[in-house]
Amino acid sequence: MCGILGYISAAPVSQAIFKRALDTISRRGPDAEGVQEFHTNGYQILFGHKRLSIIDLSAAGNQPMSDPANEYTIIFNGEIYNYAELRRELEKKGHSFKSKSDTEVLLRGYIEYGQDIVRKLDGMFVFAIFDKKRRVLTFARDHLGKKPFFYYLDGEKLIFSSELKAILEFPEIRKNITPNKMSILKFLVYGFIPSPNSIFTQIMKLEPSTTFQFDLNDWKIKNKHCYWDLERIKISEALSESEIIDRLDALVQKAVKKRLISDVPVGVFLSGGLDSSLISALMANCSKDVSSFTVAYTDYPGDEAVFAKKAADYLHIHSNIITFHAGDVRKYFFEMLDYMDEPSADPALVPLYFISKQAKNKITVVLSGDGGDEVFGGYSKHLAQAYAGRFKLPRKLIGALSFFTQNSTHRRFLEGLDLPCYGRQFFYGSGGFHPSEAMKLMKMDSVPIDEIFKEAKEYYLKFKQNDGINSSLYLDCKILLPDWYLAKGDSATMAASLEMRNPFLDKDLIEFVFSLAGKWKVRNCETKYILKKLACRYLPRENVYREKTGFAVPLQRWLFEVLDKDFRAILMDGPDNLFDMAYIEELYAAHRHNDKKNEFMLLRIFVLKYYLKRLNFI
Repeated sequence: MCGILGYISAAPVSQAIFKRALDTISRRGPDAEGVQEFHTNGYQILFGHKRLSIIDLSAAGNQPMSDPANEYTIIFNGEIYNYAELRRELEKKGHSFKSKSDTEVLLRGYIEYGQDIVRKLDGMFVFAIFDKKRRVLTFARDHLGKKPFFYYLDGEKLIFSSELKAILEFPEIRKNITPNKMSILKFLVYGFIPSPNSIFTQIMKLEPSTTFQFDLNDWKIKNKHCYWDLERIKISEALSESEIIDRLDALVQKAVKKRLISDVPVGVFLSGGLDSSLISALMANCSKDVSSFTVAYTDYPGDEAVFAKKAADYLHIHSNIITFHAGDVRKYFFEMLDYMDEPSADPALVPLYFISKQAKNKITVVLSGDGGDEVFGGYSKHLAQAYAGRFKLPRKLIGALSFFTQNSTHRRFLEGLDLPCYGRQFFYGSGGFHPSEAMKLMKMDSVPIDEIFKEAKEYYLKFKQNDGINSSLYLDCKILLPDWYLAKGDSATMAASLEMRNPFLDKDLIEFVFSLAGKWKVRNCETKYILKKLACRYLPRENVYREKTGFAVPLQRWLFEVLDKDFRAILMDGPDNLFDMAYIEELYAAHRHNDKKNEFMLLRIFVLKYYLKRLNFI
C-alpha cells in the first residue's frame, strides 16, 4: 500500500513545501519515496509517492513510474489482484515489461485501453496518470472506495492526495479553507461525512467506482462517470439453496486466495466472530502457516478473545492474542484522533490501530472480515428496516411512544419512523443524532431532511431492484462502507504501515450476492442467513450461530472513567461558534444520571470539537 500526492498549478510551489506535504503521508509508505516534476505550457506538475512494498520489492516497482517513451507517468495506491492476467493480455498485444509490479501493468493497461482500463481492474486502488501529449490527467477510485482520494480544485490549482492532511500542508490552501457546516451536520447524523463532500467546503472526496479526467487545456473536469453498475444487477431465482452455497463457497475461496498474493508476510485479524473466523478458515485451507491477531481486554464482558482462541485452535493456526489495557487507552485514543483526516465517531478505531501496530512487527499484509455485515445483511438495522416500512403512525403518536419507551433500542426504532427509508438506514444502528437534534445542537434553522440525506436519496433512487433488504445493503455498500468502515480501516492500518485486504468485498462475490433476493440474507429475523449456511462447512455450528457482538469496546468506561477529565474538558470547552453549549451539558447530564444513553452522541461532539480545535477552527 502507498500514498500519493499531486500538485498542478501555474503558480509554482517549492520542492521543500511539496516534500513537507509528502512527508505527512509517510506512514502509508515507509519503504521508498519518489518525486517527479513536469512543466507544460506554463503549468508546474509535481507527482509524489510513498511506497509500502508488497509486490516486487525491487526498485523497479518504485513510483512515480513512466513508460520508456516518457509520455505517461503514474502514481498509484493499492493492489491489482488480476495484474498477472492483465499482464499476459497486454503482452499478447505487444507490450513488454521491466518489472514484476502491478503498477507497471496498470500503466501499460492505460496506454492500451485509456480511461476504460478501470473496467478491467479487480482490486483496491486510487491512481493518477498524466498523459503529457494530450495534457490530460486521469484519476480513478476502486469499486467500493477501499482507498481514499481527496482533492482541492480552484481556478488555478489542483491538489490531490491519499490523505487530506497533505493538502492542508500547502500554506495558501490552509489559510483559505473553511469547515463545511452541512458536512458537520451530516457527521452528527451519519457518524461520517458522505462523499463527495469533506469536512471542508473547498476539499472534495472522489466517490467510489468513479473515474474522471482533468484537462489542462481547458482547466476543467471532464468524462466523470461511475464505471460499475451494481445498482443494475437483476435478481436471479434460478439457483437452489445448495447451488447458491456451492457458488458462494467457490467465490469466497477465490476471493481469499487472490488476496494472499504477496512478497511479504500475510496474517489475519481474528475477532472470534463469524466473518473473521470464516476468512481465517479459508486462509488455513490455502496455507499451513497462518498467523491470527486478536485484541483482548481486561475485565470487560464484551471481550471475544476466548472465542478467537477457540477458532484458532480449531483451525490449527497460530494465535496472537494481545491485551489492550486501560492504561493504553489515552495514548492510542489521541494518537488516532491526531492522525485522522476527518472526524470519526467509531471507537473501534482505537483497538484496530493498537492491534495493527502489534501485527506490523510480524506481518505487512492482513486480511479481515470487514464487509460481511454490509454485503450479507448482518446488522439489526437491516431487520429494523424490514419492519419499519409496515408502520404508518402519526408523528405525534410516534413522539409520545418514544417518550414513554424505556428500552433504548425500541425508542430509536420509533424515533426513526418519521424519516424516509434512505434516512432510517443511517439513523438505525449508528447511535447518532436524529436530524432535529443535530440542528438544535448546531443552532441551525430547519434543514430539509432530503438535504441532509441527499447522497442516500440519490443512491436509493438509482437502485433498480424491488427488494427492500438489497436496497438497504446497497446503501451500505455505496455510502457506509467507503466513508465510514473502510475509511476507519484504512486510517488505522495505514497509521501502522500495514495493508489490510477484505475478501468479502471482492467485486465478483458482491455481484453474485446482489443477484440473490434479500430472503437469502435476512430471513425470519435471522441475519446473514446464507453466509451462516456456508460457514457451517468450515466451523463448528456453535461458533456460527452464537449471538453477534461485533468489534465491541468498553466505550462507557473509556469515556467516563479512563478519559473522563480529557473528555469533559474538550466537550465542555466553550462557548464556541458552532454548538449550543447548554444542549451539550443537557446531553451529558442525562447520560450521567442514566436518563438516556448518549455516549455515542457525546463522542461525536467530542471528536468534532477536538478535530476543529486542533486545526484552530473553533
